[in-house]
Amino acid sequence: MVEKANIAAVFDFDGTLYKGHLFNGVIKHHLEHRVKRLAVSSYLITHLPLWLLSKMKLTGEENVKVQWGEDLAVLFKGYEKQEGLKIFEWIVENYFNQLIRLDTLAFLQQHKGAGHVIFLLSGTFTDFLETVKQKLGADYTIGTELESINNVYTGKIIKPLCFGINKAKLLKETINREHLNVDLSHSFAYADSIFDVPVLELVGNPVATHPDKKLLDLARQQGWRIISNDAS
Repeated sequence: MVEKANIAAVFDFDGTLYKGHLFNGVIKHHLEHRVKRLAVSSYLITHLPLWLLSKMKLTGEENVKVQWGEDLAVLFKGYEKQEGLKIFEWIVENYFNQLIRLDTLAFLQQHKGAGHVIFLLSGTFTDFLETVKQKLGADYTIGTELESINNVYTGKIIKPLCFGINKAKLLKETINREHLNVDLSHSFAYADSIFDVPVLELVGNPVATHPDKKLLDLARQQGWRIISNDAS
């Protein structure tokens, strides 16, 4: 007897399930706790100009986002993993909990109730995603791995950053590694960014969720479902 394939529901984190972004939560934590202030200042001084250049169309937005994501790891350099977990828990409690998108969460809960396999797939750190996995009712987390030596974060990531085409690759790798019998043609993906298109195109039911303008335009062209207060 052939085993029935599972249906997956894949959710992006920043911007999709929550309005905020991890780097804002990390900076909020470090400033309020008066830790790594020099590292925070250096990060902002070196990265804000890149963001401005991307807004002025003088450099590629995708490259800027990758740089921001990869370099965020430096703000955890020297922390033991257990210390990092406490920081992530603080960020969830004091930053993200106020920014949850209840409409997206309701869809996640519906999928969970239907017995679908729930993935959190995000460019944010996997260790962070693990702190919200149970809270959100997810089965698997796929994110960016923080490098550690002897249980201490080095300030670097283990490439690749879980972003763009790498998101789709890492999702497929996880499905294969975990020996999950997933029918992607009947599965769902929820995401907010044009850079999430490789993941949205993997599934039979892509959902542009509070999308940026480029994704909104593409979703309308493709006839994809759109969840947005501004989708009319």
